[in-house]
Amino acid sequence: MSTTVTYAIVFQGEIVEGFQPISVKAHMAQLLKVDAEKMASLFSGKQIVIKRTTDKNEAAKYGGALKKIGADVKVRIIKGEAAPAKPADAKPADAKPADSIPEIDTSHLSLLPNEGNIVEPSAPVAPPELDLSALQVAENNGAPLVEAKIQERRELDLSEYTVAENDGSPIVEPSTEIAPTIEVPDFGLDEPGALLETLKEEKELLNPNTMGITLAMAGSDLLEPDEKDQKPPPKAPDISSINLAPND
Repeated sequence: MSTTVTYAIVFQGEIVEGFQPISVKAHMAQLLKVDAEKMASLFSGKQIVIKRTTDKNEAAKYGGALKKIGADVKVRIIKGEAAPAKPADAKPADAKPADSIPEIDTSHLSLLPNEGNIVEPSAPVAPPELDLSALQVAENNGAPLVEAKIQERRELDLSEYTVAENDGSPIVEPSTEIAPTIEVPDFGLDEPGALLETLKEEKELLNPNTMGITLAMAGSDLLEPDEKDQKPPPKAPDISSINLAPND
């Protein structure tokens, strides 16, 4: 007896990372042509077999189409033994298959480009009927809806001002002060990268007389005896009346 291979496309409500659930549900509803009740069962968290086929290429096509719209489907391989050929007049058995997971008809599934709306637009809502019999529109008598605000106009006395005719003279007389003449010394430009000499101011060298200066030995007294203060040394303080109490 030969072995058959069946490819089952299963879905458990999982969505490919990066896709929005509302978008995936709308695409699947259009792609699989299912109603809201079946869509709820698809996203119930239970494993649902969407399609079974013995054609490997067909399974890859359906699985790729669902992956493309964001449904994280899995293609599982089911191996089994081929059933013996039944006579033409044989009746199908009443027993249910091993797995009672409902299948969804995807015979109309295709990979054609998406054109038009994902979800059909709802019918336009009829405008409500309003009873306007109690409303009246008054006649326009020409009055503005908002009264114009009157701005107070200030009168300016400009009688003392006159505007002279322009005879071509400048408004401000030009200055007659002549800029002083600056004598520019004779200078030139050196080659790029040349070292420029720094001009130093010439100062007269001093030659002080140091004949009366001597150097003392390190640690010696810099003052001569006759230069020191001749005051008597300070007296020692009298501390005979001071007693130190014990520290309790």
